[in-house]
Amino acid sequence: MNRVLLVPLALLTIAGCAMQDQSFTQQQALARVEQLIRDTAAEVTPRPRLELVPYGTEAEECPSDAEANGRVTVNRAYWLRDVPRADLLRVSRQVRAAWERQGHRLIAAGDGDNPDLSGESQPDRYTLALTWADGDQLYLAATSPCIWPDGTPSAHRPPRSNR
Repeated sequence: MNRVLLVPLALLTIAGCAMQDQSFTQQQALARVEQLIRDTAAEVTPRPRLELVPYGTEAEECPSDAEANGRVTVNRAYWLRDVPRADLLRVSRQVRAAWERQGHRLIAAGDGDNPDLSGESQPDRYTLALTWADGDQLYLAATSPCIWPDGTPSAHRPPRSNR
């Protein structure tokens, strides 16, 4: 896996675990991640071809502290194919405008000629990213907050001691 890709995906996973319990299932979280990416890409012109990044497509366990035990995040990243190098910053501006129109919060933006963006969907607080990678390629990514795979904590929490 490309090292440039590892760091942003790891950050997305960690950031997604900062939330409290969510009441949606892993399948619902995946649907939302896909929707966030596709809704953003639909506002880029000319529309890029989306190509799934095949890494990190399995649910990832949240950090191992007691609160996160058993919870997961759902991640997806798609390469934005057919975007010429000369259009990277234009695409970044379009993604930023799309997130703002969709009511999401911009967290950070690259400086000067760096098209990187990070954001947070509202009101559900999914982590969003537009990342510039080796070979002058861009990818869009989204990560869910920490969730219980079946949407409820009861099956995942250890029984309490009766001392």
